[in-house]
Amino acid sequence: MNLLKIPCDCHLHTDNSFDSETPAALQVARARELGIPYIALTDHCDILEWSDANIARSNAQAMELNALYDDITVLRGIELGEPLQDMDETSRALGLCEYDFVLCSLHNIQGEEDFYYLHPDRSQAAELVRRYFEELLEMVKWNQFDSLAHLTYPLRYITERDGVPVDMTPYLPIIREILATLAANGKALEINTSGLRNPDGMLLPTGDYVELFRRLGGRYITLGSDAHTPEHLAVGMAEGIAAAKEAGFTAVTVFINRQPVEIPFA
Repeated sequence: MNLLKIPCDCHLHTDNSFDSETPAALQVARARELGIPYIALTDHCDILEWSDANIARSNAQAMELNALYDDITVLRGIELGEPLQDMDETSRALGLCEYDFVLCSLHNIQGEEDFYYLHPDRSQAAELVRRYFEELLEMVKWNQFDSLAHLTYPLRYITERDGVPVDMTPYLPIIREILATLAANGKALEINTSGLRNPDGMLLPTGDYVELFRRLGGRYITLGSDAHTPEHLAVGMAEGIAAAKEAGFTAVTVFINRQPVEIPFA
């Protein structure tokens, strides 16, 4: 029995992403088992190395699966990574398909590998995080997306995995600017629950940043587990919903045909 009313999971990967072997049908089957009414397939489109065939296939599968069932809405999503690092490819990716939801993310800053592959010491980490937020701010100003994924992504690896402490105080002014820009542009902030799958893990971002977004005028929150396998789908949603409520949000948002639809919390 699904004791928690989970309204959606809008960050999911399938075997159309380079780092998942899960067929889209299995993600949908798991969501139906949990009674989740909305999911978005957001396969990776990391702009320096992406497959138009995979993105087109993901989009088509979302439409096919959505047509099969009347108890779930499967949204055509994309996780658009590093869009400013090749604007021609970004334009091509955005024009390839019609999307319900464009989730924007930054996994690797200009000239660096994904944070997954980096193991910086404390001083190196401080510089990398500074550069990360600077590029993230430019992405947010670019504004051609619906929700910003995992605001504090570098901490998933620098702090949670490698145990290197990062003092976030120096970055608060630029984080405020990022969140204020999102709010002013009517964009959503994602609460990404993937960090909770790690020992002593955290939401990305944590509730204090969600609350700051609300105080700066943010209206829309999206929820995503970032699941690459069915067993991770919707994991951590209780904590994500609690953080949203504590920050003052009364609804979560899904995007349909790139338009926000608010779903009140139960």
